[in-house]
Amino acid sequence: MSEIVQKIKDQKIVPLFYNESFEVSKNIIKALYEAGIRVIEYTNRGHQALENFTKLKEISHTEFPDLLLGIGTVKNIEEMEDYTNVKADFIITPVISEVLVKHALEKNILLIPGCFTPSDINIAFQNGLTLVKIFPADALGKNYIKSVQPVFPGMNFMPTGGIHAETEDIREWLNGGAIAAGLGSSLIGKDNNEEELTLKTKKLLQQLNHN
Repeated sequence: MSEIVQKIKDQKIVPLFYNESFEVSKNIIKALYEAGIRVIEYTNRGHQALENFTKLKEISHTEFPDLLLGIGTVKNIEEMEDYTNVKADFIITPVISEVLVKHALEKNILLIPGCFTPSDINIAFQNGLTLVKIFPADALGKNYIKSVQPVFPGMNFMPTGGIHAETEDIREWLNGGAIAAGLGSSLIGKDNNEEELTLKTKKLLQQLNHN
């Protein structure tokens, strides 16, 4: 298991978001970081995504030491190249294809592909990937991972899409075989209240790690 996959497993959640404003994006990352988050997915979902991500990576070494900042919603080779060039720590895609997998392997960057069917998962499995995103997770349900897991020994699963930022909901996914859950708008609201986000995230992490 790679260091990044292990950190995702330890963290149990991966916050993901996009905001057109660099300052707002920076403040959201700061709020999450102060709560204890060390793995974040910034999503490639707007005109400012590449520029914002580039700036965030430039400041992360000094302002957010040991933060792993990856990019999500990457759909083609061109986008993968753009974000590889600005040192994305990992790349998450909404879909999987042999072309994207092969390119990521050539570039030696961790790819976490979006998978929906066992055939999708098998592409990742046959190419030696160790973590896939199950997307959209809410369309498949909490028993899906447990059902497919025995067929793909050693594969790790991160459901994303429609998961509530609540301990009980996330625990059900974890108990069903997931190593972590991707959390978007259920964790990071539109009001962008950084103080509330820090408190909410810190409480969630504490509850998930309380035996």
